[in-house]
Amino acid sequence: MISLYRAGDSLMHRVPVNWKLLALAVSLALISFVPKSLTSSLIIAGSVIVLFALAGLKPFAILNQLWQMKLLILLVLVPQLIFAEWERGAYNTVAVFSGILLAALVSLTTKTTEIVELIKRITRSQNFALLIALSINSIALVIGFSKNISEAGLARGVKPNPIRQIVTLFVVSLRYADDYAEALAARGVVV
Repeated sequence: MISLYRAGDSLMHRVPVNWKLLALAVSLALISFVPKSLTSSLIIAGSVIVLFALAGLKPFAILNQLWQMKLLILLVLVPQLIFAEWERGAYNTVAVFSGILLAALVSLTTKTTEIVELIKRITRSQNFALLIALSINSIALVIGFSKNISEAGLARGVKPNPIRQIVTLFVVSLRYADDYAEALAARGVVV
């Protein structure tokens, strides 16, 4: 299974998965209720950076996560700056991306199998656990497909074209999903 997990022996890696997911939920709730100010934005961003450091991940890891979301950052930030006060817009953008980075941190420090086992224990449903596993797996998979498409285009000397890349990514993803569904059906998995 493809995963975002990065092996390590840090404090964040040793925390049990149930506590990580609980802490993620509490953190997201707290971010929602904190007063929306520039100071709050800085505290939230600083906390996320500290958590990445506690996970033993280099600053490049957080920059890499942000770089992968560069278009999403623009899609969130620009309307916030246009339609809200700049301070509130900055807070909202920091809050959204801190939540995404915290979820990424859980994925980077927790094996997918541990998350799936916890969900299976809680819900008592193998199919739901399988759905979660496939969802987590698909993030890394689509990122990999996107990188392969970009590299293939560069190797052929083709100028990057976002529409062409999105269509190709869509086709490759659907082809993979169809093959995966056939493999599950062949093994008797009914979803």
